[in-house]
Amino acid sequence: MRIAILEISHWHVPLYLPAFTALGITPVAVSDEQPGYAERFAGQYSGCTPYVDYLQLLEKEKPDFVFSFGRYRLQPEIATNLLERRIPFVIEKPLGTDASQFERLIALAKQNDVFVAIPLTNRAAPFSQTVKAMRDSGRLGQIRHGHFRYAGGPVQRYVDSGCPWMLQPEECGGGALRNLGIHYADLFAWLTGSQDVRVGSAHLRRITPGIPVEEYANVSFYGDNDAFATVEVAYTYPADAADVAWNVSDGKTYITYRDGQTCIITEDGIEEGGGHSVPGLYQDFVRDTLQAYREGGTPLATLEDMHRAMVIVDACYAKAGE
Repeated sequence: MRIAILEISHWHVPLYLPAFTALGITPVAVSDEQPGYAERFAGQYSGCTPYVDYLQLLEKEKPDFVFSFGRYRLQPEIATNLLERRIPFVIEKPLGTDASQFERLIALAKQNDVFVAIPLTNRAAPFSQTVKAMRDSGRLGQIRHGHFRYAGGPVQRYVDSGCPWMLQPEECGGGALRNLGIHYADLFAWLTGSQDVRVGSAHLRRITPGIPVEEYANVSFYGDNDAFATVEVAYTYPADAADVAWNVSDGKTYITYRDGQTCIITEDGIEEGGGHSVPGLYQDFVRDTLQAYREGGTPLATLEDMHRAMVIVDACYAKAGE
């Protein structure tokens, strides 16, 4: 399979590379709009051709499958070009600066019957899979409340990784809420089965002078099935790591993820589940996505899933502006 990577200066690209190595995948071509990036990256591989213009890559290389990244503002354009060429692909979240492009993209994907996968990788975490399995088996009732916190590293990491556009609202559509909160908008809707998620409150804060995007967000969601959750995301952890804590409860059973460990807490005691690492989730995502494509399966998350999460996040920004 001829695999290409588009816009490789994105900071998430290194999360995918161990999976490529493990699967014996060598990209045939890579692109990046910033001169020099693609050349340096392609030098790691034999027979990998660098491009500045991703459209030239698509025309000349005709890849069988694409992993696409890039500035959020550019992502809908890239997706459109891939869909029009009927090239199956993975594209990094959030696929735009708002939800306005999704109906068109979804219609085009259906019209051309193109496989599209979105790396909403928290769905695959042991915590999430435990909650989903317990709900399906009846061990966990309807989720009544939850809390999701993710405090990532400071904004300087985006500058250091060659992605200063992540601090430019017109290019990224927002700060911690758009970038990190999107995962938890999706996770809340997915775990609770809510089709109509309403925003109860939304508070955003800019912290560093001169940074025009929010570095902290605290929002609350109501599901259409009596579910409720709060989400707290930030760019305030003092290292390239994160402070992470998730929990959900049906009123009797309490499931948590903290310090790398999932725990199921009931009146009968504590049952330990699995943990995860972010690199591990992305390695599994690459393997499972390519397998799903080859076998005609369903991706971890679809364009429709991403659309729903983006609508929720857009509503959070609207609520914060009231």
